[in-house]
Parts: sequence; C-alpha cells; structure tokens
Amino acid sequence: MRCATQFVILINAGNTSVKLALSTGGRILCRDRVPTADCETGDSFGQALRRLLGKRSAVSAVFCSVVPHVNRPLLRALNLLAGRNVITVSHKLELGLTIRYPRPETIGADRLANACAVAWLYGAPAIIADFGTATTFNVISPAGAFIGGVIAPGLALMTDYLAERTALLPRIRASHICRGPGKNTVSAMSIGAFVGYRGLVREITAHLLKSLDGQSVSLYATGGYAAKALRGLNLPYKINPDLTLQGLWRIHELNRPAGAPDQQCPSGK
Repeated sequence: MRCATQFVILINAGNTSVKLALSTGGRILCRDRVPTADCETGDSFGQALRRLLGKRSAVSAVFCSVVPHVNRPLLRALNLLAGRNVITVSHKLELGLTIRYPRPETIGADRLANACAVAWLYGAPAIIADFGTATTFNVISPAGAFIGGVIAPGLALMTDYLAERTALLPRIRASHICRGPGKNTVSAMSIGAFVGYRGLVREITAHLLKSLDGQSVSLYATGGYAAKALRGLNLPYKINPDLTLQGLWRIHELNRPAGAPDQQCPSGK
C-alpha cells in the first residue's frame, strides 16, 4: 500500500512580493510570487495559488507575513484551499529554538522562520542575514536561543529614499560596478548606495560577531539581494535562497494541525 503524497502550501508575504511555494517532505516542488501591492483584495493571490496547486490538493498551509493589511484577504483565499488547516507564524509556536527577547511578539514572522530553518539545518551559534526590502540580521546564541539582531534599510530603499526626499535625484537601480568617483548623477548615486550598503553589511556583521565574544559563529544569508550584496565582501556567508521557505516547512512539521495527516508514510507502507 502506498501513501498519498501530502502537499503543504508555504506563504511568505513580504513588503515587495508575496512568495508562494508547494512542498512535500521538506522539498520545494514549485513556487510563484505576486506583487504585494496586487494582493489587497486577494484575487491575484488566489489565482496564483490555484495555478501553483494545479490538480493537486493541499492538506495544510503555513502563513508568514510582515504586511498586516494584506493578511485578511490572503488568509481568506488560503483557507478555501487548505481546509482551514493554516498555521500562522508567531513566537507562540514551537520553533525548535528558545526565544530570549524582551517582547517576542514584535519579532517579524520572517525572522522567526529564518531562525527556525538555521537551527534545524545548521545549528548554533549563527548569524542570519536576510537581504530583502529591509535587511535583517538575526542571532542564534551558542545555547540555541534567538537573542535579537539588527534591522537596516535594504539596498533598494537606499536609492528610493533619495529619489523620494530630493527634488532633482532620479530613481535608480544600484549597480555593483563602481569604479572611482561617479561621473554623472546616476553613477554617483549608484556608488553611494552600493558601496555604502556593503559597508553597512560589513560593519553590522563585525558588530554582531564581536557581541558573541569570539565564538566560532557560522554566517547564513537569504533574500533577493544576497548574492549582489555579498559579492567580493570576503565574508563567509553561506547563501540559501530557500531558507525562509524551509523554515516554514519545519514550522509545519513542529506544529502540524490536528486535521493534517503526517507527511511521512507509516513504516512498511
């Protein structure tokens, strides 16, 4: 007798886009994304979700969001397709690590998912950098506890802010090609953003490493800007683009809804 494949929907709603993935047994099978700005009614998200599933059915879902105003429409669409077996990520769940933080309810759900993934896949101590719209750094202590981190602007925010707050500076995409002083406005802005951002990453990493008193600490990175930000920095970050999604799947396994079957086949079946 063969057991039926059990599919879990993984959702990570960020400031720029909502990432959707389908997983079974910890493997990410397929993925999609929808601009967060298009998700206020849930229609675009629902369409993407149905495309992701195709003819498959999901037994449960894990929902991670740092954008409160889209939560209701996204959860409404998700509940329709996951049989209401939806886990919403928070500090109250079993995460596979302890939290030593004064107000754990203020920790972003994506930061919790990243910490859960690293504790499960790699162990402690560790520093986790997530290079998204914002850049977050999270620290897992040698004892395996989430003890805090740093929140800084993302690379795109550094250029967007200049465009929004000045009269003459244009909106640009920062380039990693930065040789000498800028010869025009765009190249000057690009150097300021990209070189300055790399300095931010280097200094924050050094600050966090120092706070761990010379412990042998592993560095992990994820997020859309990770490869670009870390190129040539000589910091030993291991990039895992699926880290947040893997954390969501692990959270599912640690907090499986009562109505969701075990993803593992019974022995001998």
